[in-house]
Amino acid sequence: MQGEKKKKIRFDLSVWVVISAFAVLAVILGMMIFMQFQQRKHQAQTLFVEKGTTLIQSFDSGMRVRTEQAQDAFYLQKLLMETAQQPDVDYMIVTDSAGNVLADSDPSMLGLPYGLDLDLKKIASRQEIHWRQTANPEGAGTFEVYRGFSPGRGLAGREDDSPLIVFVGFNMEKIEKASREDTLRTVIMALLLALVGSLAIVSLFLVQSYRLARTSLSRITVFSEALVKNMPIALLAVDQNGSISACNQQAQELIAGTCTEAVGRRADAVLPAPFARLLGRISEHNSLAEEDLFIPSENGGEQTWEVVAAAFAGGDVHEGKILLARNVTAVRLLEQEVARSRHLNAIGSLAAGVAHEIRNPLSSIKGFAVYFRQRLAGNPEDEETADIMIAETERLNRVISQLIEFARPIVLKTQPTDMTDLVNQTIRLVSAEGKKNAVAFDVLKGGGVPRVEVDPDKIKQVLLNIFLNALAAMPAGGRVSVSLAAQKDFMDVTVSDTGSGIAEEDLPRIYDPYFTSKPAGTGLGLAVVQKIMDAHGGVVQIESKAGIGTTVTLRFPMTAKERMEK
Repeated sequence: MQGEKKKKIRFDLSVWVVISAFAVLAVILGMMIFMQFQQRKHQAQTLFVEKGTTLIQSFDSGMRVRTEQAQDAFYLQKLLMETAQQPDVDYMIVTDSAGNVLADSDPSMLGLPYGLDLDLKKIASRQEIHWRQTANPEGAGTFEVYRGFSPGRGLAGREDDSPLIVFVGFNMEKIEKASREDTLRTVIMALLLALVGSLAIVSLFLVQSYRLARTSLSRITVFSEALVKNMPIALLAVDQNGSISACNQQAQELIAGTCTEAVGRRADAVLPAPFARLLGRISEHNSLAEEDLFIPSENGGEQTWEVVAAAFAGGDVHEGKILLARNVTAVRLLEQEVARSRHLNAIGSLAAGVAHEIRNPLSSIKGFAVYFRQRLAGNPEDEETADIMIAETERLNRVISQLIEFARPIVLKTQPTDMTDLVNQTIRLVSAEGKKNAVAFDVLKGGGVPRVEVDPDKIKQVLLNIFLNALAAMPAGGRVSVSLAAQKDFMDVTVSDTGSGIAEEDLPRIYDPYFTSKPAGTGLGLAVVQKIMDAHGGVVQIESKAGIGTTVTLRFPMTAKERMEK
């Protein structure tokens, strides 16, 4: 029938089931042997009883035909001996009810008692066949058949006509020999059946073990394939000939092409050179290597990969190599950020303590400078000296104020803010300085710029620091361009200038406190900018080339509500 699923027959055998099966098989074979033996024994008994009955009836008939009384005793002996000449007949005996032997196939037994262990009177009075099996000390056992009979009147030597008893003894040697041979054949057959049955049970057990092993292997294979496929790190296996034997989806970032195309090819032909060199260092003596490798990225940067390569062997035979790799570019950048953050926190804590200690005496110095300028009024040289002292004191106070601002934890007071208005307000604060240096400001606003949840005062401080840095980089004039653009999940504010730019060797240190290339700079401006952007969950990116200019990008994350307002 279509659509009908075939049921699978399962043979779930355990050790106890096998033992039970063998026990049942042994019981069945034992019963077979016992029943076979009983059947043979019954057949032999039936055969001897029938043969004995026939001989007794023949003897009885022969006695009844004889009528001459004078020769009855002789005839009885003669007929008995002739009848005993039948094959397998050991003896024939005729006794009276008292057990006296009247005739015997062995004449030497005449007159002796026989069968005294039987109830001879009862046996003689009935014409029923009786039988028994007796031991023969001289050889095989004897099967004896007997019954009573009446030979008629006038038997010589007897005064009455009481019934007699005739005994026929059969030699069981042939029967016992045949029985032994039959028993031997039955045992051999039973052993053969036991062997065949055992082989069948063992075969079933082996088939079951094979099926279970195959099922287990299939599950392990599926699990291994799923594990390799879904591993969060790149895995690549190389055989002892240097060819790729397996790889997962994550490894496709490293190889040229797909895993299917790479399998069977030489590892050094599809892997980046640093990875191929690392695999080449793996040998029987150097079975493990761990290293960070660097390869170019698609955007022109550099990726950092944490790589572990090892050799694997089956027994003492070197089978191949395995390579595990993980792209840790973001992790390493985060580690650098954490280290730099700890460094800045330590510096900030130290600077805050020093600033507080300096500010109090600094106020006293400024007060004395103002006092001396008033006391020395009218002396131009002394007034100039006092003015210099006051100016330097005020500059030092500004540095200390910035230092305290940098060290103080930032507490944001966010609100939906129009970034275009905030940019224009900040430009108005520096417009006078811009006109003085012949610097022009341009604001370019893209379509659909939403309001962003920020702290307006803090972001104004960020923009102010960036604008002041741009003005300082263009003492002979230039242009500052500000553009605003909303992306999918964030909004960018990009500030570009046409100033002197930043030297390439100075770019890694621009966020370090007190690092500055300006003679009058404090070195805290960009450090404060980054700290405020971090507090907003944003990012600040700076690109610069010496003699060309600098571009600063402030990236602010947007909420779902802000994205809907675009």
